Amino acid sequence: MRQFIPALLAAPIALASQTVFSVHDDLLAYPQYEVIFSDSFISDIEASLIVEQASTAIHDVPPPANTKGIESRLSQTAGHASSPHHTFDPLHETYEMMYLRGEPHLCIIPIVDIPPKNETSEAEARAAEQKELARATDRGWELLQDLEGNCLYFVSGWWSYSFCYNSEITQFHQLPPQPGKPLLPPQRDPTTKLFVLGKARGHESKEDEWGNQIEVHKGKHSEPPKTELQVKGDTRYLVQKMEGGTTCDLTGKPRRVEVQYHCNPHVTDRIGYIKEVTTCSYLMVVYTPRLCNDVAFMPPKENKANSIVCRELVDEDEIAFRTELKTLEAELDATAPKQKLPNVGGLLVGAGKWVNKEGQRMPIPDNFGKEDQRKTVDIIAHGLSKAEGGKVEMISDEDLQKLDLDPEMVDELKKQVEKLAEDKGWKIEVVNQPGRTMEIFGIVDEEGEDEEADGSEETFFKEEL
Repeated sequence: MRQFIPALLAAPIALASQTVFSVHDDLLAYPQYEVIFSDSFISDIEASLIVEQASTAIHDVPPPANTKGIESRLSQTAGHASSPHHTFDPLHETYEMMYLRGEPHLCIIPIVDIPPKNETSEAEARAAEQKELARATDRGWELLQDLEGNCLYFVSGWWSYSFCYNSEITQFHQLPPQPGKPLLPPQRDPTTKLFVLGKARGHESKEDEWGNQIEVHKGKHSEPPKTELQVKGDTRYLVQKMEGGTTCDLTGKPRRVEVQYHCNPHVTDRIGYIKEVTTCSYLMVVYTPRLCNDVAFMPPKENKANSIVCRELVDEDEIAFRTELKTLEAELDATAPKQKLPNVGGLLVGAGKWVNKEGQRMPIPDNFGKEDQRKTVDIIAHGLSKAEGGKVEMISDEDLQKLDLDPEMVDELKKQVEKLAEDKGWKIEVVNQPGRTMEIFGIVDEEGEDEEADGSEETFFKEEL
């Protein structure tokens, strides 16, 4: 019997899902199945007997009788097969011969019992769910009360954000990091403007004599915020809508923000992200382990799909050879040398490892903002004037190489400077300055009437490396 995968799955997937809707689910795939291609083989004779017996099996006959019958027949015809026989169970699975990827396969499909619809129980379940959602909403805000008086911070590029629970959310530019000072909380640059994205309901403020807003703190037992519980798929989270922010220049309306509180047992209270969904309208997601104390907010468990196992059919005479070949291939793959990953600056490219842990920044260097801008000058060669004896001194080739200079190039430069100087004194200097290219100066002393100095360095030429 030759069929294809769509035909195989068409019958059982036409029923409506009884689970909570999720955008990641296939609307027509209930029950859910996954197709597994087994590494083991099955002989063509064994597969034919299984399909033949399954098509004529009577379901009211006790399973042990059918199982023994088929296994006894299989043992007579395929007793020398290296792989163990599959347990024949027509009450819990069906069998289909199929061509997959151009090769014959025997696919074992589990029989999944689907409970019939019960309109009465569904109505009761919906009522119970609404009651549970109301309870979870009240309980969720109780769990978040410990955030009262605390502020969370988030930095995204040029903007920094401050979120004080049940108060307000602000957007501002922060001062550059300063050595010796903590990164959090970020310090606002007083020369830039502060934007309020939204305020909690009942949040009061007044202005001081300079026009700055002063917050009026409320206790933990004040009126609960304007919130609601939302469900997407099988994920539940709390939503708080904050309005009354700074007036938007583009819309002429106050800014507003929606804050979503999600359970995440693996992190501390933190802002996951914030984005501008429409002009001057924002979305902020806050991850907190506090909500995880109520099972209603726990992350959903993944529904395990029912497995359809397909085994490739092999001639009875070849099954031992094919099984041994498969084993040898697995051993070769295990012993094959792994490709070395490129190492760049002590980091393995493609190793899948984070440079820093999540939420951490690289430390500020101790010399940040205090970089030494003084230039260094090294005299690598100099010659006295003819009147002073004309003595020439030059550092060794080894020292030149330490300065990353080519001795032959320096020697050629020395000859040019000597020719230019004639009977005068001269010298060659190497100048290094942070952030700039190394420079080489050939300097010739200019004789003058002023004898207070050794000479003025007026005539020179330079080369940049």
